[in-house]
Amino acid sequence: MVALVALAWLAGCAPTTVSPMVMRLGPGHPDQSLLQAGLRSGPRLSAPLAARFDSTQPFAGNGASFSPQQWSIAYDFAVQKPLTEKLALHLGVNGEIYYPLPLPGYGVYLGLSSWYGTPTFGVAPSVVVRGATDFGIDTRGGPGSIFGAETSLAIYASPEERVCLGIVPFLGIHRVFSQNERATPLFYGAAAVVQLPLGRVDQFELSGGAGRVKAPGEKGWNSPILGGRWAR
Repeated sequence: MVALVALAWLAGCAPTTVSPMVMRLGPGHPDQSLLQAGLRSGPRLSAPLAARFDSTQPFAGNGASFSPQQWSIAYDFAVQKPLTEKLALHLGVNGEIYYPLPLPGYGVYLGLSSWYGTPTFGVAPSVVVRGATDFGIDTRGGPGSIFGAETSLAIYASPEERVCLGIVPFLGIHRVFSQNERATPLFYGAAAVVQLPLGRVDQFELSGGAGRVKAPGEKGWNSPILGGRWAR
């Protein structure tokens, strides 16, 4: 019930940037794709631009890190498909609910990752490109459209089978459009990730951390990173 209330309160949203977009903790299965689905949070990079022409959407920076104008929760669906023993393709879709019309999948990302080390300890770098839009709808923190790229490096350890721990620093650069305004903010930070077994074949992933948004000429702000995803 609490989760439903929170989602309803955040409904009608400009695009949310859910970083790090790829969190690969280990080699994965060389012959099977990994499916993930859940909820993740991040900043609305269009919030400072929207505040310039809409006085009802004040931008407070660090004074309101959890404000729905500049932070939100999004659905996240992802597929990790092995291409070789080390290389994997990542495809993700983000979606939010704009009441009363559902608009799933307003954002997509596509990337590649590899891994180096052993199945119990190593690193997994990735690079991703993404795009997202709220279709020009007058939403919280918007309207906004985003195109960008991100790189991350997962540092992982697997103390036992199907249990993984990791730290994932990331750096993204995005081109943001809102009405006639333009900006190119950086979003960088790190997330801690835990993957635990859920039944015989499934896993559950928890992530948490923080990022910093900084654009030339704009007041930067910190953004909490929270997430929970099912995986198979």
